[in-house]
Amino acid sequence: MKPFDGKTFFYMGLSNRWGTEERTILKDCLLAKKSGATVYLYTYRDSVLDGRAKERGIECLYHQGKFVTKVFKWHKLRKLKNLLTELQVNVVHCYDIKVLWPLCLYMRSMPLVPLVFTLSNDLKIYYKDFWYRPLVERVDQVLLPLAEMVENVWGHLGIPPRKIDFVGLGLKPMKASPSAIRPPFRFTDKRWYIGTNLNGIETNTHFLDTVFHSFRVMMEKGLEEKNYTFALCNERSWSECVLTSELRRQVKDWGLEEHVAFVDEKIVAKHQLDIDLWLGLTRREDLEDYAIQALIDGRPVCIPRTAFSMEVFRSFGAIGETYMNGDSREIREKCETILRNLGTYEKNIHKSHQALIENYGDTLYEEKMIKIYQKLLNRRRRLWKTKQKRKLSKLNPLK
Repeated sequence: MKPFDGKTFFYMGLSNRWGTEERTILKDCLLAKKSGATVYLYTYRDSVLDGRAKERGIECLYHQGKFVTKVFKWHKLRKLKNLLTELQVNVVHCYDIKVLWPLCLYMRSMPLVPLVFTLSNDLKIYYKDFWYRPLVERVDQVLLPLAEMVENVWGHLGIPPRKIDFVGLGLKPMKASPSAIRPPFRFTDKRWYIGTNLNGIETNTHFLDTVFHSFRVMMEKGLEEKNYTFALCNERSWSECVLTSELRRQVKDWGLEEHVAFVDEKIVAKHQLDIDLWLGLTRREDLEDYAIQALIDGRPVCIPRTAFSMEVFRSFGAIGETYMNGDSREIREKCETILRNLGTYEKNIHKSHQALIENYGDTLYEEKMIKIYQKLLNRRRRLWKTKQKRKLSKLNPLK
């Protein structure tokens, strides 16, 4: 018997984006489904998350219009509470702080249903005003991908450490097949291969200007009698992206036609095995899951400098480098440093491989998530029974 047979899990995935947070939502939906639960994903119709979820057999329910986050308009979300009641939901899992607050309000009348909150980024606002206190008490557990985020949650939400869990990122190591055919972009050993990723829903190409400037200088200089191929991995087909023509024109304008490969692959991690270095781009999250995925797969990384990326290197050693956002010269210098000393970085990653798996791998993630869901369901039942007994004792006091 699976642990959540007969249970209904409800996931709040109100996002039109596609990144670490959305991949985590999908991962959690699939985990609950695999564990026997009936799973519903509440999202936006035709979003990337909607498409990926339906491909994997997850039932999607759609929010109409814009999700109301202003307090005086929360009454418009009563339909959501009715939906939770109609579906007889056993667990609600949220990923957006703005969506969390109205959920806290409406779920105060649902004493048996745990409310779980996964936070992907450091909070910038302090939620400690008196009107937040009764709401934040309704949160049963906060789950974090990085252990270093605990202090931020405690300080900004006032949630005690006992309600906070580090669960990692649930990343699965990719294994290269001995008979694997080289991808078309890796056509010679006389080049360095640097990979990066686009999510396929970008609205402009300006964010690549800094990277292209670095690439052009690197291409002109070369390194140890080798030139470069820059693999642009896309999680959608390039033929489906509105920016493809503009991006190809930009590549031509930069003189990079012979050095940029447009790679189609929904599972970006597959191509991380075929590159020498992974270049992480600036994202809304402080540390993208693909950066850690590259490390787990044995590839050094050059990623934006944030408190979290620096903490990863402090914890696991010299397994990559960081650069300042918008600094094309530093991107070039750090990439060259890694490639010039590639063997050393790969040895360091090999030494840290087990620790990386234990912290960010899929096995530990699944075990922790199942235990947390089970613990919260049991805790809610116990609390409800205790409250019922207290009510009865008040109604029937001993004489």
